[in-house]
Parts: sequence; structure tokens; C-alpha cells
Amino acid sequence: MTMKRKLFVASALTIALLSATGCSRENTEQVAQQHIDRAETFANQGQYRSALLEIRNALQKEPGNAEHVKTLAETYIRIGASREAAELLEPWMADYADTMALTLAQAYIMQGKHLSARDTLNQYAPTEQAEQLDKQTLQAEVLRRSGQPDAAAEAFRSVLNTSPDHREATQGLARALLDSNAAAAAQSTLEQWRERNGEHPEVLYLLGLSQYRQGRLEAATETLTTATTVLPTADVFLPIRRNVVSLLSRTFTERGMITEAAIYNRILAENSSSEVRDRAEAVVEAINRGEIDSARAMLEELMLQFPDDDRVAMMLGALQLQTGERGQVDQLLVDRIDAETTPTPFLRAAAVAQIDQGKRDEALQVLARAAEARPNDVDILAMYGVLALASVEHHQQGIASLNKALTLDPSRTRLRLALAQHHASRDQQEQALGHLRKAFTELPTDWPTTNFYLSLLLETGATNEAEEIKQALINGYGNERQAVLLASLTDFRLGNEAAAINRLQRLTQAHPDWQAPLISLATIHQRRGENAQAIDVMIKAAVLNPDNPVPLQQAGRVYASEHTPDEVVDWLLSLRDKQPELSANATGLAALIRLQQQRRDEARTLLQNHPAQDNRLINSVNAQLKASESQEAAQAQDWRTAKARAQEAVSLDPGNLNFALIPVTLAALEKGPQHAFPVLDDVESVFGQRTETVLVRARLHQANDDRRAAWVLLESQWSANDDIRLLPALIGIATTEAPEQVDSFTRTWVERQPESPAAFLARANHQMAQQDDEGAIATYERLLTLQPTNVVALNNMAWLLRERNNNRAQELAARANDIAPNTAAILDTYGWVLHLGGQHQRAKELIERALELEPGSTEIRENLEKVKQAL
Repeated sequence: MTMKRKLFVASALTIALLSATGCSRENTEQVAQQHIDRAETFANQGQYRSALLEIRNALQKEPGNAEHVKTLAETYIRIGASREAAELLEPWMADYADTMALTLAQAYIMQGKHLSARDTLNQYAPTEQAEQLDKQTLQAEVLRRSGQPDAAAEAFRSVLNTSPDHREATQGLARALLDSNAAAAAQSTLEQWRERNGEHPEVLYLLGLSQYRQGRLEAATETLTTATTVLPTADVFLPIRRNVVSLLSRTFTERGMITEAAIYNRILAENSSSEVRDRAEAVVEAINRGEIDSARAMLEELMLQFPDDDRVAMMLGALQLQTGERGQVDQLLVDRIDAETTPTPFLRAAAVAQIDQGKRDEALQVLARAAEARPNDVDILAMYGVLALASVEHHQQGIASLNKALTLDPSRTRLRLALAQHHASRDQQEQALGHLRKAFTELPTDWPTTNFYLSLLLETGATNEAEEIKQALINGYGNERQAVLLASLTDFRLGNEAAAINRLQRLTQAHPDWQAPLISLATIHQRRGENAQAIDVMIKAAVLNPDNPVPLQQAGRVYASEHTPDEVVDWLLSLRDKQPELSANATGLAALIRLQQQRRDEARTLLQNHPAQDNRLINSVNAQLKASESQEAAQAQDWRTAKARAQEAVSLDPGNLNFALIPVTLAALEKGPQHAFPVLDDVESVFGQRTETVLVRARLHQANDDRRAAWVLLESQWSANDDIRLLPALIGIATTEAPEQVDSFTRTWVERQPESPAAFLARANHQMAQQDDEGAIATYERLLTLQPTNVVALNNMAWLLRERNNNRAQELAARANDIAPNTAAILDTYGWVLHLGGQHQRAKELIERALELEPGSTEIRENLEKVKQAL
């Protein structure tokens, strides 16, 4: 029965297919036209993706229909895809010039290829007046693009004499007038068209631009705002919308209306298409093939479509000067950059691009050769010096390069600051002070450098010199508010508290809108234990700039030093009601505390009652809440909810790499590490390869039982940029993959981070594993000066000293046991040390407890037997 039914269905399907095939052959044109009609409907509704799909369906029915091809190209042009339109039309020109010429010429002009547009139009002889006017309009635009605005204006006027309401000609005339710096005439032309024909977004955009060029920012804002109301709706970000939003953002910014500008900047950011990136990659490929002209044409097209994209501008400028650009391939940066001849600004761009890619060594090589080739170029010497200074292997060359730059130009006080900070970080205080003294002599008003100078003097106890510098600031620059601020802070650190407070109070009165003295005054009150005054002053500072949550956070920390978290929340909420300017930040901080207390529901309620979508802190805490909810859902293996919450966190804070990496973790937990790699690839396509992403990739390799791949990745990254954050993972993986390098890695870590307990712990553990007991003891001692409660150091030191110094070993083991009383390893060590000291009964009790905690430990069981034998 079932078999017969299956055969019957198959037969019916065959008949239906045969019938449909026959029908399609008879009605091909009709079906294709239906697709075109639907495409037109979709396009008129702004549904361009559906329209494109329908046109392609029509072309599948009638692949030789030139009108359908033209319709597809025109739709491409409407959405700004001029390159695609040109590539589509070019093969058709030979046989269908009359059909394709105008559309192809328009596509060329949009790409900035006005000569190709001219040649295309020369092949076209229209027979209808409307087509003739369109051709003349495009020819006029060719003149304008070729740098002949006056001739273009005359040509546009010729069209308008025949057809006064020709919109494209009116827009072209306005652009030509703008090119000739005749913005008022352009405005008049557009306003006359507007009076006769009403509102049109393209006309309004150019009218707003004309007003902007005349400095009439309020009028431009009004016009552009009107344009936003008549912009066509669309499922793609149309070029006209981008133009209007970009110019609106610029006008708001120049009017000082930062909040309004931010709204439009966000719109631009949210709709920043990958088109620029994709086509920039095509430019790079063209350059690598040696197709310089083609690359230039593509860049000029991008500049036309995205005139405010700084990356495109830099690429085009670099190409025009025969240099590389901030590309993504080594060949462009290495092969195309000539260290001996490339202009300095573009060397800088190339170096930044390489550093962004984690290729610090390659950047150093290029700059080193440039410095050798141009030994008197201060900018190159400075770039190389600053970059080399951060490298363990090259810091001496960096010092030499910066010193040479300073010999050539002593006014570069920031270079002295870089040298001073480098020496100070290596406890070379006199060398640091030497540079700072010279910098102060050269330019006392370089406030960051002078600030570091005074701080270092006070840290090193050079109070007399600090007093002299303070007096020099007051006597020579008493009218400079920065000088008075530094003098006040110096007074406080010298013990002249009353003078410091008095001067800061006068400074706040003279500059009531300046946050810095208020924050400094609050800090002084806090250090004096005057917490109430500190909080009051910090709140005043917070009110001056409500968008900056830091002063309120500092006030909250001071308040928290004397109150419980619940009391801090109550205080913030009362402050929210008293100070409306601080409402958003107070709410955000209160919600953050609740989130840290794992009281998610209360945090959520606070955030829901304050929907300030434009507040950074609110959005940040909201994002943290979503991330926390994602983690909670993942623990419950509710993967759908976990992924949804993670996506919400990313959308709230799209620039946060940590949130972007949450889906990677979720993929690994749900499906296994092999499924997380593509997700990580997506993250790196947005953020680039960062140390954070490299570490995540290494962990995925390890979770995938491929420690070798993790090692190769980490070692290559360390060789490329020696980022200190790689060392913990490197050391962990090297214990099995390259044990001979662990000693070097751990030594480098403590040298680079001499205040890091983690670095000394790794070093000491390695030394202990290598049976370098003396070295391990010395390193553990250093660690305990940094972190006296480190139980691993206490336990291991006790073990190493068990026979060398049993009394000290007992003291260390006891401290470890006090901190972690239910840890088997610590109980075992403590018991064994006491056993060696003759306290066998107490030792027995401790080791028995250790065995209860780890009943499967053979070592602890053997130790217990030995202690029992000693009783």
C-alpha cells in the first residue's frame, strides 16, 4: 500500500514537472515581466534586496534581455553599487550601446572614471529630446569632474534653458558652483528649484551643503533635518542617506551640539558596510599585481562614495606618493615601502599598520633602515626610538636614537619624557631626572613632562629641588592654571597642606568650570581622612561633566570605605534624586554594585527604570548584566538563552572585545573547541588579531588536545611582538613543548614586571622544579615581600627550608595553614616540617587531616606512616 502511494506521488510529480516545463517555455516573457513588475514594486517600497532578487529571476528566464540587464544596473546605481553596475553593462555596450550608454556613463562617473564616461557617451546618439538632455547633463558632469567647473556650469545651464526643472542638471549646476566657491549662487539655484518642485532629498542635501560652506550652520542643520524626513525608506543604507547623516553630524559637531552629533555618528557606525573593507582589499591586490592605475581608480571611487572615510583618504594619499597604505598584507608594507625614500608621514602610517597587526619587529626593521638612510630626520629618529624603547632587545638602540633626535632638536621635550619614563621604570632615577631637568629648562610649559618631573623628584626624596621647581612655576607662570595646579599638588606632597588647599580653592573659584583642581582638592581631603569634604568636592566635579562617570565613581569608593555596599547603593539612589545631572551615572553605579553582589534582579530593575540609552555607563552595566546572564544560562546548558544574552551584550557595547569573545566560549562549551574556531575567526575579522584573541585561540588548541599548535601560535606571537601578556600561557605550554625555554621566559617575566607576584611565582616554581633550591628560595623570598599571604610561596618555601632552617619552615607552614586551613598539600607540608622538628604527635594529626581530604594520595599516606613510626 505504501509502495503504491509512493509510486503514485512520483508519477504525479513527473507529470507536474513536465507540465510546468512546457508552460514555462510558452510564457517565458510573461513570467520574466512579472518578476520585473514585482521588482519595481519592491524598489518603490525600498525593498532593494527583494527587487534585485526579482530582476535576477527575470534574467534567468530571459538571459538575453538587454532591458532587464539595464534595469538591474539602474538598481545597483540607486543603492550606490556603481562598480557592479559598470561590470554588468560593459559586455553589452558593443551590441546595445543605445540601451546601455547613459546608465554605463552614470556608473563610470560615480566611480570617478569620467574619461570612460566621456568615451561611452561619444558612442551614443540619442533620438529623443529627454535622452539628449540626459546625455548633455552627464557630459556636463564629465567637465566638472575633469576640473572645469565654469565650463560645466555653462553646460548645465544649457540643459536648464531647455528644461528648467531638470533635477540632475540643477544638482550638477549647484555642484559646479560649489566647486567655484560660489556657495551663495548654488544655494539660490537650489532654492528656486525647490520652490517650483517641492522637497527632494538630493536637492536638500546640496542646499544644506551650500549653507554649510557659507558658515550658516543653523540653516544647514534645519535644511538637512528636513532632508531626513523625505529620505526614501530602504533595506540598505543608501548613499543619499549616508551623505545627509554625515553632513548633519559635521554641522552638529561644529555647533558644539555633541549629543546630537553622537546620534548621527552612531547611525553611521551602525551602517558602516563592509564594502569599504572588501574593496580596499581589492585595491591591495591590485597594487601587489602592479596595477597602480586600477588601484587609484578604485580608491577615487571609494573617496566619492565615502568622502569622510579617513582610511580611504590615507590609502589614496599614500598611493599617490608611491608608498604603502594601512593595508593588511605584508607585501604592501614591506615590498612597497622604501625605507630610504618614502616620506616620513607614510612611514609612520606603515609602522602603525604593522604594529596593529602584531608585526612590531618588521616595523622596527623598516624604521631602523630609514633612520640609517636619513640620519638627520628627527621624526624618523623619534619614531624608531620610541618603538625600540619598548623592546627588550632594542631598547639601547632606542635610547641612542632618541638622544640623537634631541641633539638635532632639543625642543622635543616629549622625547625626553619617554626617555625619563624608560629610565625610571628600570630604577635609573638619575638618568631620568637628567632628561627631565633638560626638558624643564627647554619648555617648562610641557605640563605632562613637568608633572612627571615633580612626581619623580618627590618619589626620590629630592624635596629641595621640587621646592625650587614649584617656586619657578609660581614666579614664572603664576597666570597659567596648569602651573598653579602642579604647584598646589607639590605643596601638598611637601607637607604644606594648608597652602595647597588654599591655592586649589582659589583656583576653583577662578576657573569654576575646570574639573582638575576639584578632583585634586578632593584627593587631598581624602588623604587627610576628610572623607565628607572629599565626597562633596568630587560630586561638584562630577556635576561639571555628567558624561564622565569617574568623579562619581571616586566619590563612591570614598563613601564605600566607611559603609556597606547596601548603604552605598542607598546613597547613590538618594544622590540620583538630589542631582538630576548625575541620575544616569548614579543609577549605573548602583546597578553595578548589585551586579557585583550577584543580585541580578535588582540590577535589572534599576536599569529598566532608567532607560538612558545614550549613557555609556548605563550601557556598559547593561552589557555586563547580559554577559552575566549569558554565563548563568551557559552553566545551566541553556545555550539558546546564553547566546541571545551574549549577543545583547555585544550590541550594547560593540567595541568591547571581552564581550565579543563570549560567543567563542559558548561555542566551545556547547559543541566542542573545534566549533569555536570559526567564531573566533569572525571576531578577529572585526577586531583584528589581538593578544587577547591569540590567547583564546591557544586555549582552544589545548582544549582540542593540540598543545603543539598552541605552542607554535604563542611562540610566533611572542617572537613578533613580545607582549608580556603572552608569557603566562607561554610558560605553561612550554613546560611540555619546549622545556629548555621555560628558564628564559620566567627570567624575562620578572625582569619586565618586577612588581608582579605572578611572575615571581612562575620563576620560583620553575627553579624548584629544576632543583635549583637556592634560586627558588631567593625568588620566593622576593615574592613574599610583594605578597606576604601567597599560600603557594609560603608552602613551597617551608618545604625548601624544612631541613635548612626548620624553625623558619614551621613559621611559614603555619602561616600557610592559617590562610588555607583545609588544603591537603599545605597540611601535609606543615605536618612533615613539624615531624622533622620533632613534633610528631601534632604532625600526625595534621597529616591525618590531609589524608582525609585526599584519601587517594600515596605520598601523603607514606608520610603518615613515617610519622607514626617516629612516635
